[in-house]
Amino acid sequence: MTNPNLKLAKTERTLFIVCLVFLLGFLLVTLFRASFRPMDVAVNLWIPSIQSSALTFFAEGIALIFDTTSLVIFSLVISGVLFLKNYKAQGLLLLGAMGGDALIVSVIKTLNHVARPTNGILLDSGFAYPSGHSAGCIVFGGVLAYFAWQHWQSTRSRALIGAGMGVVAGVVGFDRIYLNVHWLSDVFGGWLFGAFWLSFAVLVFRQLQMAGKLESEKFGLVAKLLYAGAVVVAVFVVLYGLFGNYSGF
Repeated sequence: MTNPNLKLAKTERTLFIVCLVFLLGFLLVTLFRASFRPMDVAVNLWIPSIQSSALTFFAEGIALIFDTTSLVIFSLVISGVLFLKNYKAQGLLLLGAMGGDALIVSVIKTLNHVARPTNGILLDSGFAYPSGHSAGCIVFGGVLAYFAWQHWQSTRSRALIGAGMGVVAGVVGFDRIYLNVHWLSDVFGGWLFGAFWLSFAVLVFRQLQMAGKLESEKFGLVAKLLYAGAVVVAVFVVLYGLFGNYSGF
């Protein structure tokens, strides 16, 4: 008979390794980003050959829905509902993961100073690397997928959830390239960072859950304080996204 504690420990180790792999991948792409330049330029010059008014209409809609500011707003609403339903830990995971992603991505963009393509269909401001849309959709969708995995534990259900998550990430990433507001390497970097941050957030959540920290009475009070702090951060991110230098991410 399999020891459940041993199975949990194995899952945590696997998640930790996955987290490190994605972090290493992101750092490598960041350090050697110049090597992607020929491919970035080639893809950027090819994209106009497939652009059309109909595709552009849908692409602009996708860009609006999966904008980092939009995802943070969605997270505020969903986490608020989770809090009202007494799922405080899950609400904090979603809001904390998205708020942290938005803030860290904005810092990385500032440090890298990568200019966007000059032939973009949309006039997105701010720097290009990494793609905030690509990172945000993985973090936001990944946390929701994690909740779904906890509810539907059959192999088929989890496979469908994972496949759906992959399709969404692929569509959003391609959307950024189609609109020529990001280079291909920006999207790769966004995917890798989003996957790292998602796995890190879930790992921390599971560690606290296994330690029983999320079930204590003290956590109820702490959760309210953390939620208030997360809301403040999220509101700052939203306002900064709407009126600051990084509208569009």
